[in-house]
Amino acid sequence: MKNNFEILKSVELFKGIDAAELDTMLNCLGAETRAVSRDSIILLAGDKPRYVGVVLQGYLHIVREDNDGNHSLLTAVMPGETFAESFCCADVAESPVTVVADVDSIIMQLKFSILLHTCPNSCPYHTKLIENMLWLIANRNLQLQYRMEIVSLKSVRSKILRYLESFVPKQGGNITIPFNREELAGYLCVDRSTLSHELMKMKRDGLISYKKNKFTLHSHN
Repeated sequence: MKNNFEILKSVELFKGIDAAELDTMLNCLGAETRAVSRDSIILLAGDKPRYVGVVLQGYLHIVREDNDGNHSLLTAVMPGETFAESFCCADVAESPVTVVADVDSIIMQLKFSILLHTCPNSCPYHTKLIENMLWLIANRNLQLQYRMEIVSLKSVRSKILRYLESFVPKQGGNITIPFNREELAGYLCVDRSTLSHELMKMKRDGLISYKKNKFTLHSHN
């Protein structure tokens, strides 16, 4: 846990909880840290979610598969972010999505059955955990609405700019996104070649510069 202390402090689920209590709290929640290799499935669609996950290093992709076997990339989960909390809270019998490691990653799993209910030890941080969990679920709802707003925009340029701007509050004008070109095209619901062409035009127009998945928004520098 000590190796990941800084990232744990940034996890919204633990917001307002004294750092000195972190070890005790994680033990109470049955926290388990796992190293997962690229392409490893963390949660498979159809399985019952039992753990709330936290990404400590690397990043994960959340994907949905339709009846024809086509995969749709819904979002990425970055270090300090959580996943599966909404499914656990809703007590769904089968996860509608698959969570997969896009790169070698380290995750922490927390037993939801302990997290949501006050434990026998009457730990003082438990009420705060539940409050934070409610905030996370509400925020996840907003993120889904934001993505719907992005894909509903008419122009590819507008979609790209709105997506990149979502990183500004945390990263400023120099942005690293968790998608390659094919994945970004899937997330924005646009053709890959169309996306590449528009990125080149935006670079020529002085709006952005980029190399692979690293972007600079010149309007925010």
